[in-house]
Amino acid sequence: MGATGSKDKLAGSASIGGMAGTAAPGGMSGGEAQSPELKCAVPIAFRWHHGAQREVYVVGSFSNWQTKIRLTREPDSDREQATFSTVVQIVPGIHQYKFIVDGEWRCAQDQPRCLDSVGNENNCIEVEEAEAPEEAPIDQDPTRDDPPSPRNSYSCPPVDPDEYIKDPPAMPPHLQFALLNHPPAPMQGTLLPLPHHSTLNHSYLCRQLPEGLMAVGVTSRYRSKFVTTVYYSVSTNAS
Repeated sequence: MGATGSKDKLAGSASIGGMAGTAAPGGMSGGEAQSPELKCAVPIAFRWHHGAQREVYVVGSFSNWQTKIRLTREPDSDREQATFSTVVQIVPGIHQYKFIVDGEWRCAQDQPRCLDSVGNENNCIEVEEAEAPEEAPIDQDPTRDDPPSPRNSYSCPPVDPDEYIKDPPAMPPHLQFALLNHPPAPMQGTLLPLPHHSTLNHSYLCRQLPEGLMAVGVTSRYRSKFVTTVYYSVSTNAS
């Protein structure tokens, strides 16, 4: 809708005058909370530098030419050359707008202008999407302090180099009684003794096998029963 058509509609509506300083969806003054449709809106400043006797409004396509948004007179300016301004949240795109100065539709000559579809002269503005600020990488952030070195913060004494050449500790004796390395008793036939609980779920290598053969066994327990699984393979170290 062009500015001329909007002028008749605004002038004939008594409710528009009471909405001064507000904005319809698509255009919103800076003091209002944003609606979900305006999450991507960008704050745009509108200024009228040519003075006014009473009041100045801005109306545009960003509010479908339905809402007058009042501009505030800036301090320290005389009446004839007073500057009026306001900030409106506008969604990205190309928008047309016009000022209402003391009840008269005016087009600011010092701002970009264009013609609408019916030949009315309006001011125009292209609103681009706001770019999100780029976060500097952690290693390039000048405000980030490097943490202290662990060597400066730990109080433990360093390890003695002689500790690395010592023999490893001896294996606990009870771990040597694996079923694969424990011969069965003669009176029990092929039955094996009851395994010790410390040997459960451990893999053991059988040492009493012919050369070139390797066996690995593991014993598991389910309630009061024990199951030993033995895996046989050809030894890769056989000559």
